[in-house]
Amino acid sequence: MEPRGWAGLLALVAGLGGCAGLGNTLKEPNVRLERVVVRDVGLRGGNLDLMVDLDNPNAFDLRGTEVELGFDVEGSHVGDVRYADEFSVDRGGRTTLSLPLRFEWAGVGGALRTALNSGEIPYEMKGQIRLQTPWGAHSVPFTREGRAPLTRVGGALSVPTGR
Repeated sequence: MEPRGWAGLLALVAGLGGCAGLGNTLKEPNVRLERVVVRDVGLRGGNLDLMVDLDNPNAFDLRGTEVELGFDVEGSHVGDVRYADEFSVDRGGRTTLSLPLRFEWAGVGGALRTALNSGEIPYEMKGQIRLQTPWGAHSVPFTREGRAPLTRVGGALSVPTGR
């Protein structure tokens, strides 16, 4: 092979190696459930908004394309969310997503009723965020658990006691 051919091949390999190294510089965004907003509750179930904060620790903007998560309260699966609207998080910044969750009383037992009446929800959420970065698409899995404050839209909330 001619010297120019070797030089071109070496430049291509170095370029590909440099791009591969960029993937290692992605710092995963911090996902945190900031609060849960109760929209409405009826005899069969209700609607919640999960207010999820995303912090971007990177030196570049992130563009999100999708969030999927499962939401549990005290071991009972309340429901799943698939949020497919695009969103962005500025470099070093934060954004809050309002993720709507429809639930039914059947299957969640008394755990959710008790939590809705207490003003705080003990939760676990597992999912993934799909991001577009300067070097391509990435899926970032996350698992979070803790207690989140509860906000009620329209004041007092009457939680049904029976099924």
